[in-house]
Amino acid sequence: MSSYAASNQTPRFNTVAEAAQTQNAEAVIEMLNSGYNINAQDMDGNTALHWAVWFRLDSLAQQLMERQARPDLGNSSGESPVHWAAKSSNVLALDAMTKHDRGLISQRDCDGFTPFIISSQNDNTPIMEWMYLKGISVEEQDDWGRTALQWACYKGHRRTVQWLLSRSASVAHRDHEGMTAIHWAALKGHEQVAEMLIDVGAVQLLDVPDAAGDTPIALAQRKKNRYLVMCFHKCQLFFQIFGRPHLSHNHFANLFVAFILFNICVFTFIVAPGIFENHIFAVLVWAAMMGGSLALWVKACWSDPGWIGPKTILPQHKRIGRDPILTFDADQPVESQMIHAEENEELDHGSCESMTDELARLELEQNKFNYQRQLITEARRKLDETGGFNGGPGYVLTGAGTGGTELQPLMNEMDLGSVDANQPQGVQQRQLERASFALRERARATGENLGRERIANLLDKGRGEYVSLIDKGEFKQVCVVCRARREMRSHHCKECGRCVQRLDHHCPWIDNCVGLGNQRTFYCFIVSLLFTIADFYVVVVLYVFDEVIPSWTRSSIGQLWGQLTKFQFGPELQPLIVLVTAAFDLIWLAFVGALVARHTSYMIVNVTTYEVLVRPAHMQRRFPKSRGRFWFFNGCGPLRAVRNCVAYWVLDTTHDAGDFLAQATPMDSFVATSGDMAVAGAPHNRGVAGGTGAYHATPHYEGTPARSYPQDIGGGSGGAHGASPMGMGSGAGLYGPPPAAASPFGR
Repeated sequence: MSSYAASNQTPRFNTVAEAAQTQNAEAVIEMLNSGYNINAQDMDGNTALHWAVWFRLDSLAQQLMERQARPDLGNSSGESPVHWAAKSSNVLALDAMTKHDRGLISQRDCDGFTPFIISSQNDNTPIMEWMYLKGISVEEQDDWGRTALQWACYKGHRRTVQWLLSRSASVAHRDHEGMTAIHWAALKGHEQVAEMLIDVGAVQLLDVPDAAGDTPIALAQRKKNRYLVMCFHKCQLFFQIFGRPHLSHNHFANLFVAFILFNICVFTFIVAPGIFENHIFAVLVWAAMMGGSLALWVKACWSDPGWIGPKTILPQHKRIGRDPILTFDADQPVESQMIHAEENEELDHGSCESMTDELARLELEQNKFNYQRQLITEARRKLDETGGFNGGPGYVLTGAGTGGTELQPLMNEMDLGSVDANQPQGVQQRQLERASFALRERARATGENLGRERIANLLDKGRGEYVSLIDKGEFKQVCVVCRARREMRSHHCKECGRCVQRLDHHCPWIDNCVGLGNQRTFYCFIVSLLFTIADFYVVVVLYVFDEVIPSWTRSSIGQLWGQLTKFQFGPELQPLIVLVTAAFDLIWLAFVGALVARHTSYMIVNVTTYEVLVRPAHMQRRFPKSRGRFWFFNGCGPLRAVRNCVAYWVLDTTHDAGDFLAQATPMDSFVATSGDMAVAGAPHNRGVAGGTGAYHATPHYEGTPARSYPQDIGGGSGGAHGASPMGMGSGAGLYGPPPAAASPFGR
């Protein structure tokens, strides 16, 4: 047909896709009523359904699907409307397009990217959780064998990595280049992501080489990331000695221990012997106060801050095995990992929230299909490149492009026979197509059963409300890592990977969160520490009058200077050590004093550190004006202050609704503010916006969903690291030309 003109003769559209691109729904409907092809593609291969789901034109998308618009039709880059709906977090469109065939969620573009993998690249964990409950495998692989976890590690998306680890995504999986997730994190220098991987067992993979012979430590060294190299070696040493990669997750807790030990040593070996005879009571009081402070510190470190749910990120030592090097063969990357997976059926899946036997079986079966697809994909690639297979009669198609392991078991299992090299190329191609079709059907059926089993598992645990909210796409009300509904004053701690009731902050000095469960312990600890440091100055004064002044009157300045120049640290220099320690403790005295003052003021007004710093929606309602340094004291009288203090110590939260929701509807308590959001991952800042931690909101999308490729890694083949994690390049047109070929290391 010729071009279509609207009633005012402008603008003109050649296809309904062009009309949908301008968000002119009226023109689209008129063109369809006039007989235009509903699946007509624009110059970049996009259909009207592509643009309708991208711009969230839900009414138009529904009408297009009712008129049999194809949700599986790919554009010039192989991306279907399902891909675009995932990019725009359009849950309604995703559900409508895949309701009758959930296998469409696993449809792949020209690089083998599924909507799930693309969501991991865009840091879109809510959509990943939605697809997970529909039966999608967390181990889906692109054409180079890279999983969503490897992509998230390459991109540095901590939230996505955390979610994938909470769903037992394998840290031991290796792509066709032999690289694991820790390899990609080390290559890109994502230190926090690497730490998350090490926590679940990746410390055992730090000496594992990839196909080029590079270990994660070697990759970090090549990138001159000395801090990461040092951390890797430290984790290995601690793992050998203590059986864990670290004693604390940060250096502040270690610094606090060093500070305490130094003060104890100075007091025990210098101060106490000098004043014990005349001031024994002062010595015992300080020792008791220090002992009490240490006891409270230990309790605060190990106490429950108010976890909303059980821990979801669990170790994977069983899956990694004792010798992970033996589980991978560079000549047969797919087959070797298939054998390892089959020999280790008792993986860590079972440890994740008491997984049922049926659920574990379906997970393993789905993972097996992922590897079988890799075999078929590589076989098809070889067939396209060589035009056939060389070999004698009865030659069976090999997988992964390397020789030894046959695809025959897969063919026999699907009743398809073998691929005979004596047959013409067309016959071989048809045999592969039949194998691919059979695999898709089996994977689709398994995925549907797996989705139902996952939902049933959550329902058995009383999480029906969570499942309902995810299914409706109301992601702002849930934490997808903890699988819990978000409470008004709860928050997901990205350091601990768990949601905490009335989270105050994550304290690095105790290496733990401070929340409703341990707020009293933490407050007692900092108060006790403040008095302990202050009392140290009392004993120092006693020491000065009892020891320092008398000793200095008996010694000359020349003798003291001579000992200093000769580095003779005898009794005469002990007073100097005490004075230096006292001067250094002034920093701690000021810091702890400010900490006590801050927490006391927050206790009086019933707010938390997180709420004051971030000012979420319920804080903005309670304090619409935030001028001045102490704006949070507005409206707090003496009686309310006493009430808040009592509620703090008896853990009474009944006044929270009156304080924060007096002018709000129930749904308002779950609205994320702009301070909680950050655009993550999508091109042109039009990707998925995510809240702090695991809470997400979905903005309005405009423009075109472009494909983002790394600048330092291309899609060519260089050495053993032939393809970038972004696949093998992309078509031009809408998405622009593919990047130039380069090795992952820029070598």
